[in-house]
Amino acid sequence: MSAERILAGVAVSPGIAVGPAFLPPEPEELAGGLDSAAAIRALETVGGELARTASRLRAQGRTTQAEIIEANSLMAGDPALAADVVELAAHHPAARALKIAVERRADVLAALDEPLLAARAADVRELGRRAIRALSGQAAAQPPEVASVVVARDLGPAELIDLGLEEGMVLGIALAEGAATSHAAIMARALGVPVVAAAGTDVLAVENGDPTIVDGSSGRVVLEPARETIEGALADAGAEAQERARLAAGRGLPGVTRDGKRIRLLANASTAAEAGAALAAGAEGLGLVRTELAFLHAADWPTASEQAEALVGTVEPFAQRQVTVRTLDFGADKTPGFLHRRGGRGIALMLEHEDALSAQFEGILRVAGRGLRIMLPLVESPVQVVAARRLLADAAAAAGTPVPPLGAMIETPEAVRAASELALVSDFFSIGTNDLVATALGLDRETGEASPLAVSDPLVVQLIRATVAAAHARGLTVEICGEAAGEPSLTALLVGLGVDELSVSPSRLDAVRAAIRESGEALDKPGELRDGARGVIA
Repeated sequence: MSAERILAGVAVSPGIAVGPAFLPPEPEELAGGLDSAAAIRALETVGGELARTASRLRAQGRTTQAEIIEANSLMAGDPALAADVVELAAHHPAARALKIAVERRADVLAALDEPLLAARAADVRELGRRAIRALSGQAAAQPPEVASVVVARDLGPAELIDLGLEEGMVLGIALAEGAATSHAAIMARALGVPVVAAAGTDVLAVENGDPTIVDGSSGRVVLEPARETIEGALADAGAEAQERARLAAGRGLPGVTRDGKRIRLLANASTAAEAGAALAAGAEGLGLVRTELAFLHAADWPTASEQAEALVGTVEPFAQRQVTVRTLDFGADKTPGFLHRRGGRGIALMLEHEDALSAQFEGILRVAGRGLRIMLPLVESPVQVVAARRLLADAAAAAGTPVPPLGAMIETPEAVRAASELALVSDFFSIGTNDLVATALGLDRETGEASPLAVSDPLVVQLIRATVAAAHARGLTVEICGEAAGEPSLTALLVGLGVDELSVSPSRLDAVRAAIRESGEALDKPGELRDGARGVIA
């Protein structure tokens, strides 16, 4: 390379890193015969290695990292994955059978429209790479000799540990693929390592040792940067570090606008790692605990015990604070095998399987603390809330616990039209802006058209305003838990529309808290909102 190249990707972990590139070598698929037993042994070996790594991390007090690695060690023993490997090994060499089986599983996950679930594809692919290395006796990925910017197609959490993430050998990370919600991204963010994902395959053209810049705030990767570009990046890195410190200094301050409105600032979490990050960043509670992840490959509806086990690590850090758990939202593209060819989503699907919904209520009640709330996804009729409340009351009676507040998620125009009736039977509302934007505007959530900024479209603004009015008329609080809640540029709009709570990813808490405290007069300032939005509010 001889000329500076700027690649656009996805901003995953903020900050700027400057250093030599380091590309971890891909495992080689060495020639071999058709040997399914060897492939299965390789998976078992990797499972044992990951379990030992998790134990070491736990002994060092690094519980969050241990839980991530532990989950991946269990994945190595997945009977369905083993069955796929055995079937494929009848026609392919063992290493190829492993690779195909893993890629099939990863592709299914990557295609899901729920980012947290799709991001688990990286964990599956890491498992495959480690198993192929174990099969042929190749060494695991080794750290660079000097602190470097790691460049790869994708990375799993255990690979980051192998590369010396926690010893400071990874200055930044640039990925051709990847996602903001991957376990590797969560670990990197926790240590303040800048990450850019989805930068495209061109990023892999860099050679070991080439100077590279990763801007995890803007989502840019610069290959072969000019001297003045490097100097500018170093200056920007210092300024960003100061800004992050300024925002973090506000963690003890309440979310109160300039005109005195109190906004409760909550966090979205699906894992213990995310819950830990949220607690450290000053979240007042959890506004959205997703529950599908642990059961995507389940053979049948999860039992109450399985539900409790999957949730306990996430909700325990907030045992004395507000925790809002969303019931299973299987359906659409995130459907486990036992539900294939069945229609329906959200609470409509769960009410077709009342025993499964009752089991989930029982599992949630076993592990949640006194601040528990439960919310139902994709509600469109008050009949659904009444039916779910009956099952929840039965589960609470059996557990000897109070019936927790039950809320309706407003995610479609149909739900907004029924908002006044839903408010009569609900204890709170939660607006899922991701689905609301897509359904109201006819946009594809997979494309940039359905970005969080589309919340400022006049039609979506009208829907949010109507939802808030219906809820407040009955004394209900309104939370927003979609991606729009985590956009500081939208905070003034959402606060001005009357929402009471914002639930955001842990990494956005500091910025949104500052935006709340700086808002309160925004709706009186022309130019801060789109014209259409101002017209609806006026």
